[in-house]
Amino acid sequence: DIIAEDPDTHGSFLVAVIAGSDKTTVSVGTGNIEYHPIYISIGNIHNNTRRAHRNGVVLLGFLPIPK
Repeated sequence: DIIAEDPDTHGSFLVAVIAGSDKTTVSVGTGNIEYHPIYISIGNIHNNTRRAHRNGVVLLGFLPIPK
């Protein structure tokens, strides 16, 4: 394993990042643009912890989509 043998990467590890989006109504006054929130989470936590009410998911930003 090249990464394990490299002394510069000693003590480091890989973490999977999960990104997701959900179409939602952000505001009625946005005109002809819908906003889709983009969420991220790390992949090595249990699914029950990843739920939004347990702070396992973080809002990264909003993706504007023209109607």
